[in-house]
Amino acid sequence: MQVHRGSSCAVLLAAGAGRRMGRDKALLELGGRPLVARAVLDLLTGGVEHVIVVRARGAAPLPLPADRRVCVTEIEPGIEMIDSLRAGLAERPAGAAAFLVLPVDHALAGAEVVALLLAHLPRERPAIALPLCERRPGHPIAFSAPVLAEILDPATTSLRDVIRRDPDRNLTVPVTNPWVVRDLDTVEDLAAAQAWLRARPLPAPLLMREHRSRRAYRPDPIPEEQLAWLVDCARHASTSSLIQAYAMVAVRDPERRREVARLCADQEHIRQAPVFLAICADLHKLERACARHGRGLDASPMELFLQATIDAALVGQNLQLAAEAEGLGACMIGAARNHPVELARLLGLPPRVFVVYGMTMGRPTDDPVPRGRMPLGGVLHFEHYDPAQVDAALAGADDVVRAWARRVNAEQGGFQGKPVHEGRGWTDRIAHLFGGGDHAKTRRHLVPELRQLGFGLE
Repeated sequence: MQVHRGSSCAVLLAAGAGRRMGRDKALLELGGRPLVARAVLDLLTGGVEHVIVVRARGAAPLPLPADRRVCVTEIEPGIEMIDSLRAGLAERPAGAAAFLVLPVDHALAGAEVVALLLAHLPRERPAIALPLCERRPGHPIAFSAPVLAEILDPATTSLRDVIRRDPDRNLTVPVTNPWVVRDLDTVEDLAAAQAWLRARPLPAPLLMREHRSRRAYRPDPIPEEQLAWLVDCARHASTSSLIQAYAMVAVRDPERRREVARLCADQEHIRQAPVFLAICADLHKLERACARHGRGLDASPMELFLQATIDAALVGQNLQLAAEAEGLGACMIGAARNHPVELARLLGLPPRVFVVYGMTMGRPTDDPVPRGRMPLGGVLHFEHYDPAQVDAALAGADDVVRAWARRVNAEQGGFQGKPVHEGRGWTDRIAHLFGGGDHAKTRRHLVPELRQLGFGLE
């Protein structure tokens, strides 16, 4: 799959009267969210940078997120879809290279389909990308900027005409989501959509994109069999030279969890979660393996420390994804490194084992606003690292964090009970954390403490 640069814009068509449904489709509740809010969130999660919602003048207000990337434009009721689309495109940001059109009838198309279309759409030439399910093309439809003039041309009477004009430029992207080809037109359609949402498993890529750290849990315990199953799945993560230099300690006892919380910045969700997992780098088992063959383990190389730490990171990420796939929530706890020696004693860790990070897990009761991520250009480079590309991504990262701050303040009154500064972007936060402030002094004794635990770090 190719990844292309260039900003993207989506037009969400939500101006219909919903006569067959008998009510305003955009406001229908589906999976706990109004249809229009679900569509906007999926578009943003799928990688769209600007969403323009087209609404009929005089219609009820829409419950949209407080996000500068989302705007509403109004049209006169009853105009043709192509004119609604043109009205939305008139609000497009300058320089957009890719466009998507999504009727609210197809709001269940989902973030994964959006991401696939954007990934497959060439930007440098006229191209149209359509999802294909059961051999039928559907929605959303993506097109590159060179196609824009054809859609804006008053002589064009429908988007279908543009699609059929030159089949050679059309790309179909196979998907399994039936709602790309099925409208939400009737009450029966709505019931089928609700049943589908309850039953469908999320594919791994979408599960990754929908990740959020959960910090509030129901008291229900996680059955030991389920926890063992999740860890058994997670331990099939990649491991350097098959060393499997990781271990986990599951802490379920409330008193012990309270003591763990004290050592981990006194975080309330550690006390509240039914289980805390200490994810450890474990060279002890390697030492015992060497002893079986009359050899001693050389634990001094920094490389071996890195291998064990990376192993622990990989298995923990697998564990979190496995838990989320089964409807659980989790939060990684970096503060487990605040007092590594004391935590090792509390958990009875042998020499050459330390807690790289912790993880709370349980059935979540919170629904945090997704924080988003910086533009892909800050992460992905082709052939060589491009500093200019990073500089451009930093501005985008600031916008993403500020948009998250506005939304979390508006919808949830802040983050963890405190208002978030809406003017600070990602770069502000990084400079505050790592630019010589108090955070630079955090865990300043970590290296000597790791050596005390049996890691040479040479």
